[in-house]
Amino acid sequence: MPRMRPLLQLRARITLLVSLILGLALLVTGILVDWKMEQQARDALGEKVVLLSRIVAESEVVRDGLSGRRPQGQVQELAEQVRLAAGADYVVVMDMSGIRLSHPTLSQIGARFAGGDDAEVYRGQSYLSVATGTLGVSLRAFTPVWQGDRQVGAVAVGLLKSGVDRAILSVQKRILFGGIFGFAAGILGAMYLAGRIKGILMGMEPQEISTLLQERNAMLHSVREGIIGVNQDLVVTIVNEEALRLFALAGSHGELVGRNVEEVLPSSRLRTVVETGQAEYDQEGDILGLKILTNRVPVLVEGRITGAVATFRDKTEVNRLAEQLTGVRFYADALRAQAHEFMNKLHVILGLVRLEEYERLKSYITGVAGRLDDEVGFVVQRVKDPVVAGFLLARFSSAREQNILMRLDQEASLPPCPDDASSHDLVTVLGNLLENAVEAIGEGTRREIQVSLRPEGTQVHLSVVDSGPGLPAEVLAKAFTLGFSTKGENRGFGLWQAARTIETRGGCLRGENREGGGAAFTASFALFPGEDA
Repeated sequence: MPRMRPLLQLRARITLLVSLILGLALLVTGILVDWKMEQQARDALGEKVVLLSRIVAESEVVRDGLSGRRPQGQVQELAEQVRLAAGADYVVVMDMSGIRLSHPTLSQIGARFAGGDDAEVYRGQSYLSVATGTLGVSLRAFTPVWQGDRQVGAVAVGLLKSGVDRAILSVQKRILFGGIFGFAAGILGAMYLAGRIKGILMGMEPQEISTLLQERNAMLHSVREGIIGVNQDLVVTIVNEEALRLFALAGSHGELVGRNVEEVLPSSRLRTVVETGQAEYDQEGDILGLKILTNRVPVLVEGRITGAVATFRDKTEVNRLAEQLTGVRFYADALRAQAHEFMNKLHVILGLVRLEEYERLKSYITGVAGRLDDEVGFVVQRVKDPVVAGFLLARFSSAREQNILMRLDQEASLPPCPDDASSHDLVTVLGNLLENAVEAIGEGTRREIQVSLRPEGTQVHLSVVDSGPGLPAEVLAKAFTLGFSTKGENRGFGLWQAARTIETRGGCLRGENREGGGAAFTASFALFPGEDA
């Protein structure tokens, strides 16, 4: 059953979540700020009218006007000047009876002060009050006017509630605008963050990442190669079961993840891969003495090196598999060549019978049998190991089919190999060298290959010499490198395999061009047990 996709994608969920959190935070913050700003605005306006009332109450003009020493018109003039300059709605000067000496509306001058909240000011108190007067509901400050020690009147400075509300509304608008701007910026930031996270996750949803991780783990633990991965700091982050098995085989146990790779695998060369970014393929190494064949590649994220991965296999298993494949191929080629050669001879015999050329038939059969007896007898007499002898006879037959004269050196000899592994190694080396000689011999008139085998103590000395054009010096220098070939891709394994097999037996394969033309490959390696074995 296919996995159902979530109703909202990751980007939408992140954007919605951030928007909700941001909106809630801004709403609560806005309410608190609005309440605080409203309080501060009211307090500021109250302080303003208190200050204005004190300034007017301290004026000589007001004192003299209330004492009768100045005309009341000057008090009205001063009150209006202060009101207009300070932006107040009214400045009222009253005598001790509450009669107005000033008012923005001239008709109210001489009338009693309205509102009913002025009683305390006549007792020498200063205070703020909210009451309804002739101009409407207002916030007003009362301050007594003193002439020496005697109170001669009072001053009331007011701001209409509508004006106070307008001032508070202006503050609230700024708060609202700031909240809207902040919310919009938060939404854009949330969308950008969601996009970045989606990009980092390579466009995948969390469920897809979970599935991919499970598939990756299954793949890592199912392969037959050991896998170990490190981050940029060379700390091991990935180890599969095959790697743990190889480490255990080498005698190393314990947890590997989280440790520095140079502690658990000093010869890993992963530091070089991380530092240079250069991959290394089909390299030989070891795990605490266990020979391995390994590949190392850097891990790149958006073009930046973030770590490295090494895959490796037990070299013994690789060699065994390669040798088995090589041996089977050589045996199959040999059988095919013998069958083909046998069919050709049968066709010749059938043709001679149909032509009733019985004397020629007799001569042909005698010659073929004689040559076969001579060749078989010569090889069997000198090569006592039946596997190697049978292999050489098959290769000689295959060479004749290709019009190549392949022969065994007259002084060659080989005793029986001590075990099947020794026979197989010798067949592997001879097979690869003879195959290489056949391919290199060219189309010249002289097409010959000579094989030499000679035992000496525990060693066997062998050589394969061909009559081809030889090899250029630069090719000869790389002839034993894995994957190197002048014949195209997916080649370059034969000589490398032969050289590795000889090296495992303590020998060395050498190649050189002969003066008379052609190339010679020679080697000496241990094949027979010593006297104390």
